[in-house]
Amino acid sequence: MAEEKNVGGMLIAFLAGSVVGAAMALLFAPISGAETRKKIKSASIDTKERALEKVETIKSEASRLAERGKEKVTGVKSQVQAAVEAGKEAYTEKKSEVAEE
Repeated sequence: MAEEKNVGGMLIAFLAGSVVGAAMALLFAPISGAETRKKIKSASIDTKERALEKVETIKSEASRLAERGKEKVTGVKSQVQAAVEAGKEAYTEKKSEVAEE
């Protein structure tokens, strides 16, 4: 759960940094309006591509974590089933011992 919050926070920080960087570039760049619009378009396309890459990374990580969780649940389930079977066997043995006495 903490890993999910960390990834989300990183994505927000990344996007905020991109916006602040683009704004600073616009404020301090001595270029014409046409060039500025080209740069804005290029920066927005780059930011969109990087954001989509991050989303894909987050999706694959979430999928990996879900798979790990399923594996752990399966392992615990088999351990519990083995313990239940052992308990049943012990009960049956004790019951037959008591019946013989």
